Amino acid sequence: MGTFGGYTGSMNIPEEKRDEFARQVIRILNYGGMMQFERISMYGHDMALLKPVELYPRGKVDFHFNYFEDDSWETAGFDADRGYFYSGKIGEREFCDVVTAVHFLYEAWDEELGFTEINGDIIDDCHYTGWINHLLGTKFSMKKRFRIWDNVEKYALERVGEYEDPTVGEVMQFIPIGMRYGAGGVEFSDLMYIMHGTESLTEGEIEPDTYPADVYGCKKALEVFLRKNQEKDAVSQIWELIKKTRCEREKIKDIELLDIGRFSLILPAKVIVYLTAEIKEESFWERWKEMHETVYHDEIMKEYTSQKLKAKRKKFIEKPILPVRTSEFLHQDGYFIFYDTPEELKGKPNYYISDDDRLYWWDGTDEVILSEKMDNWLRNLAHSHKEISQNMVGEPENANDFLKNFLMLLVEIDQYYKRILPFQNMFYEFLQNGSKTEYRAAVKLLKKISDENKEEGKIIEKVKYSWDLTSRNVTHNAGRLKLKRYLSVMANRRLREKYFGF
Repeated sequence: MGTFGGYTGSMNIPEEKRDEFARQVIRILNYGGMMQFERISMYGHDMALLKPVELYPRGKVDFHFNYFEDDSWETAGFDADRGYFYSGKIGEREFCDVVTAVHFLYEAWDEELGFTEINGDIIDDCHYTGWINHLLGTKFSMKKRFRIWDNVEKYALERVGEYEDPTVGEVMQFIPIGMRYGAGGVEFSDLMYIMHGTESLTEGEIEPDTYPADVYGCKKALEVFLRKNQEKDAVSQIWELIKKTRCEREKIKDIELLDIGRFSLILPAKVIVYLTAEIKEESFWERWKEMHETVYHDEIMKEYTSQKLKAKRKKFIEKPILPVRTSEFLHQDGYFIFYDTPEELKGKPNYYISDDDRLYWWDGTDEVILSEKMDNWLRNLAHSHKEISQNMVGEPENANDFLKNFLMLLVEIDQYYKRILPFQNMFYEFLQNGSKTEYRAAVKLLKKISDENKEEGKIIEKVKYSWDLTSRNVTHNAGRLKLKRYLSVMANRRLREKYFGF
């Protein structure tokens, strides 16, 4: 049991485009909070250091931890040389969302058909593509999802003999939520007729010169032919007809087949097949799998839709999906996110990710926009840091003592608050500069923050079974978040310089 993500396509990225594709994948993984670990052991303690995923040209990368979720799942990875991405169990939160976004990136790049799935269900949510457009500056649309017949046909034929025919719900998964206006047309009508039958088509209610009228007319012609030829292998004659070329169908002399032949000039072969299957009470998809590669594809269909409406639909389908900011994309509000929140936290606001949790990714652009509250907090911390530094003048400087005290403090914080891991770049930078007042003062400030927030952070003891089954108000409590945020500022040199001056 568990949640698995997948992509049904081939993941066949052209070799000349793999470097660009790899850069986009890594950016998604990085800004989505995917992390690697470096394990260190000092003074009898083991510790993990956070390393945002990075990739050498045409290299490979593996990861299993998400910074925002603060949880591990089965190892996922990307092979840039092959353009191949893989994953195991992915949970149902940030780790899952980021993996799913990578699969949507494959949809955008793949010239062939392929769909993003979670536990076998095709995902119809546009916000993954919206986040990709925001993060990469791209203008991807969902237009491939509107190759409706091709998409459902591929899906259905792969299931023949193993699963039941596709349901309406499964078909609708291909069409993005909020974009179903663009799904009208004959292909969508065919799918509805295949699933629901054509009993709704009655002569008195059909408007002439419409697609339903021609489908109904073809059905009547088939019914007449099958009724008159009950003693013969009438179905086989129909199958032989739809294997003929257009020229051959135009020259049909068999009076009884003449009407069906005329409809074959303006309707796709699949229409004749699904109508025949309906009349004979057979499975269309089983029949279609047997013959779809051998039937005609040379029909010349009428223009059932006005050019104005077709142009409107085309524009709607091909428009780029509006960008979705990272904090909005990573927002978690599922049923179990705040399940069984302890009484001690009742009445307090629920925790939702914001840009204040993304300080490590701040770069001065609008990718991370600090709140006024965060700005004030950092200014107050900077003031405290300055005071600590001034009071340290004349203190002895011992690099070995600094290393040990720094490490032991990090271990103590992790044991109390749980899963508080320093970034690799920050850890080694501090070790190399342990004799400098500003770094030593930053460590003292870290201890101060830890001591001041122990009362709020104590709620972490309420983690009962597993991290992902505990209310996020517990795992992401205010005290614990302050330590994560401070460590991320210390790891972001540009942001640290802005507020702390070193």
